[in-house]
Amino acid sequence: MQLIGMLDSPDVRRVAVSLQLLEVPFEHRAISVFGTYKQFRQINPVVKAPSLICDDGSVLMESTLILDYTQSLAGPGLTLRLSTCR
Repeated sequence: MQLIGMLDSPDVRRVAVSLQLLEVPFEHRAISVFGTYKQFRQINPVVKAPSLICDDGSVLMESTLILDYTQSLAGPGLTLRLSTCR
């Protein structure tokens, strides 16, 4: 998988950190929606960061959708949800 977007974006950082915590392998490609607009548009016509290129070639956008998808790929016992303390 490839995470597309600049890490100065809070949403891109959120996804990158979450992918690392979930131990989901990914490659980060620092492509800007501003500086490299044409290149970003070739990946995602909506030009929205973060974008995630899945292994099957489909492109997901919107950090919440990406996190829901990657949560389903995480190994057993790995979650982003906080357990409540008692």
